[in-house]
Amino acid sequence: MTFLADLLLSLYFFARGLVDALLGRRRRRYVNAIAIRAPRDVVWSAASASSITFEGLVPIEIRTALRPGSTEIYEGTVRVGDTEFPMAFREVESRPPVGQVIEVLREGSAPNIAPGTDYFVVCTLEEDGDGTVMTTAHELTHETFASRFLIPLGARQNSRRLRDYCEAKVGAPPPARNRLGAALVTGALTYASFGYLFDWIFAAILLLLLIVHEAGHALAMRWVGLPVQGIYFIPFLGGVAVAAAPHRSEGERGFVALMGPGLSLLSTGAFLVTAYATGEQLFLHLAFASAVLNGLNLAPVLPLDGGHVLDSALSASDPEFVAIINMLALMIGIGASVYLGWYVLTVLLLLTAPVLVHSGKAKRRAELITPAGRNWLVAGYLATIAFYVAVIAHYMA
Repeated sequence: MTFLADLLLSLYFFARGLVDALLGRRRRRYVNAIAIRAPRDVVWSAASASSITFEGLVPIEIRTALRPGSTEIYEGTVRVGDTEFPMAFREVESRPPVGQVIEVLREGSAPNIAPGTDYFVVCTLEEDGDGTVMTTAHELTHETFASRFLIPLGARQNSRRLRDYCEAKVGAPPPARNRLGAALVTGALTYASFGYLFDWIFAAILLLLLIVHEAGHALAMRWVGLPVQGIYFIPFLGGVAVAAAPHRSEGERGFVALMGPGLSLLSTGAFLVTAYATGEQLFLHLAFASAVLNGLNLAPVLPLDGGHVLDSALSASDPEFVAIINMLALMIGIGASVYLGWYVLTVLLLLTAPVLVHSGKAKRRAELITPAGRNWLVAGYLATIAFYVAVIAHYMA
């Protein structure tokens, strides 16, 4: 149920940030505590490490070192996936293995690392039986609206990454996750959101099409050997199949992205065949809805599936050229979504823009796509689009 809790917390922090902004309140303190099944010395070693890597769907690497000539200021980088950000902080106090206090410095840090002034982070570790309770407090004066909900959510995620790292280091078994429960709860919320936007019957159809689509991504992950963390649904937006490990090659990433609309070829074709066999118009409408949903998702704009396919296909090209192509596609996508009145999609695309700004400066971690892999991926992409366009054209004729 972690996904649902994060969703509700996101809404809470967004609402509170909006109220704070309206009232002119900029100074905030966020406290988060988490239980870690590892000795305090192990947790301290990880929390105070100058070099550490957190594995996962999007790997995070943190590298720091004392600034030359200084005894308290540290400089380094934070690499999130393929994007690298500079970071600088001052160690205010350190009491191994009890805790430490640092000040995140705006000078020398990227804006998303230090989105405010007088930014202090306090970390305390308390023994709890065979484990440790880690409490972190982030206090800062906000300079941007986005940081009002990104800072508390990011603090929670960082605590979980440290917990998972420490527990894996001592060999603690991974906690059980109720994947089916999370899918059912998020699916019910998404169904309700679709019912609010449309009618309940059409909402059920959309949810069914989403299930098939996300199942395609999940099956593709299994096909290439990636563990599947789960399938989740996002109210008003759609769904997402999440892998429990990062992709190893760009060809693999493009294949997984394409197989969402790819599996839906079967269901769309089945709807068409049934419509002609029975003469029932409902199945023709289902085929049309499936073609529109999946065809739209194949638009070559990140973070849609088509954008990931395009980005993977171009992975062997110059990074700055790829970043320019992705940014141009994003601008066209935003313009089209505004023109068509699809404002939910507009917000989703706008949230992608900051990532694309930095993408041209980052080196890809995964193996680049081969020429043969690129040709197969592009051929499959074009064939899939052609099928959906043909279905839509047939329906509109």
